[in-house]
Amino acid sequence: MSQNPSPAGETGRDGAQDSADPRAPHLDLDPVGDDEAGDRVAYLEPALWKRLSDAKTDADMARAWLALQCQMIAGATRGLLLLQTQQPNNYEAVAFWPEGSGRFAPLGEVAEIAMRERRGVARADGAGAAPSAATPAQIGFPILADKELHGAVAVSLPAGRSEDVRLAMRQLQWGVAWIRDRLAQRRNDQQGRLLDRARMALDLLGSSLEHERFEAAAMATVTTLATRLQCSRVSLGMVRGRSVAVKVISHSAQFGRQMNLVSALGAAMEEAVDQRCVILYPPPPEQTIGTTAHAELARAQQDGPILTVPMLVSDRFVGALTFERPPELPFSKDDVELVGLVATVVGPVLEEKRQNDRWIAVKIVEALWRQVERLLGPGFLGRKLALIAAATAAFVLVFLQDTYRVDADARIEGLVRRAVVAPYDGFIAASSVRAGDSVHVGDLMASLEDRDLVLERLKWVTERQQHVFEYDKALASRQPAQINVIRAQIDQAAAQINLIDEQLARVKLTSPIDGLVVSGDLSQLIGAAVQRGQVLFEVAPLEGYRVLLDVDERQVGAVEPGQTGALLVSALPNEPWPFTVDKVTPIAEVKSGRNVFQVEGRLTRTSERLRPGMEGIGKIEIGPRRLGWIWTHSLVDWARLWAWQWLW
Repeated sequence: MSQNPSPAGETGRDGAQDSADPRAPHLDLDPVGDDEAGDRVAYLEPALWKRLSDAKTDADMARAWLALQCQMIAGATRGLLLLQTQQPNNYEAVAFWPEGSGRFAPLGEVAEIAMRERRGVARADGAGAAPSAATPAQIGFPILADKELHGAVAVSLPAGRSEDVRLAMRQLQWGVAWIRDRLAQRRNDQQGRLLDRARMALDLLGSSLEHERFEAAAMATVTTLATRLQCSRVSLGMVRGRSVAVKVISHSAQFGRQMNLVSALGAAMEEAVDQRCVILYPPPPEQTIGTTAHAELARAQQDGPILTVPMLVSDRFVGALTFERPPELPFSKDDVELVGLVATVVGPVLEEKRQNDRWIAVKIVEALWRQVERLLGPGFLGRKLALIAAATAAFVLVFLQDTYRVDADARIEGLVRRAVVAPYDGFIAASSVRAGDSVHVGDLMASLEDRDLVLERLKWVTERQQHVFEYDKALASRQPAQINVIRAQIDQAAAQINLIDEQLARVKLTSPIDGLVVSGDLSQLIGAAVQRGQVLFEVAPLEGYRVLLDVDERQVGAVEPGQTGALLVSALPNEPWPFTVDKVTPIAEVKSGRNVFQVEGRLTRTSERLRPGMEGIGKIEIGPRRLGWIWTHSLVDWARLWAWQWLW
């Protein structure tokens, strides 16, 4: 070969080794030529090549391949091959070299590192030991196919010389192609079998759909199955009542004279349908179901193998397919899976054609009679109870009345709200209350930083004192003009000091009334800036509440002032609170995608447990109405609007 690949995990001439295990010593690997590898191949035993090419199972192939690889690698002492099992992310050792040597822990570790890193790795024995020609080493290489990890191979070398390690790594990289080809061949075989099954099922489905009548479609299906599966006879039976009636037999247009055969076939089909499973005769060791009818049918047909598959449509079995072969041609596992797939695909089509072939009058009469039997006959207690419940519900809806109530989302608010605002631009120094706390008149709620104001006041006091000195000096020198100017400056400084004193007096924010803090939480905003006039808290009194209801526009027409209702809040779900409607606001709002009108009411009974901001459901009593009207008027109104829009 002319190519000289450098496997992952090895080091080039100018680079350091990339080891997957950080604890393992690095090996300095230098490339070698292809001639040495070619010389080693000449010494391989022809028996191993023949064993590899003649391997029938994956295990035989794995053992032969690993033996070849270990003999190709000079000085190899141990070998390990891991392959993926049927379960994802699960790998097991399928081959060891020498055979029967068992698993060698360092090889397993190197193989796991190679799979985890998805590249070739080389590791010297002895953590922290300096690599030398006498240091044993292990190399591993992952098995990747179509970017999927399928396993890894690991080989132990007696010495860690760079030439031997690199040659061994390259040999593993080339040899893994055998495993990849085997995996690809197995995958292609599986896909080919699945494709053949799907093609056959689609062909049968197409042949059954070509015929409009059930008899023709069924005959075409069983004849095609008999030809494709090399069966001496294929029979189709459909469930009729509590038995199975044989409808068609392959290659037999008339079978009425063969009464014994038809009876035996029907009994075998009933046996499969009753047990709700596939029956294979002669039964395999793992099959533990009854096969009496199949045994009688086999004796009548020279003891050939028989396979019966029930056809399931929706949640009921509608029929069965029975396959018969000559004694020298048994059914394999693939045949059973193929027949099950065919029954699943063709069964619903044949059942639908059988149902459609009946006269329409028969269908109507049968459907009505079936319903009457279920209603008046034994069983079907649910239908009887449903009919009684429907009659009772109709009587209740038409004749009984109840109070019609309009329900809406509601919330409680105080009649009065007092706001606590920032008196000037500043910063929050402290906060002692937050939303939900009760306060009294004069209670401290928060305070603002006064350091800037104190410094500003000191500045103006100093400036005023300076102007006073200048004023005294001007008086002494008798300068009237200068005296007037300085007096004005003194007055200006005094005014600024008074202004700052007023601001300092409002540094502490107190509650204006007794009540509950309904909004505002400055505990997480200490040091934050506030602007003059910014609302910091809202306080509502604990006496006097109003109810605000968001009534849907389709129901607001029935609401009028003076009507009564009840409110149930989420915080107190066991106690309704009565209220009276005071006002209906004639302005619509959009909330949660609906047009609503705000209805204001007044609570006629209060409690200390109520708090502003509580939400719940309010119901306004409109008056007595029939239950049927209460439950259906919304749908009737919608239907009227739709009909008026499209029909008039």
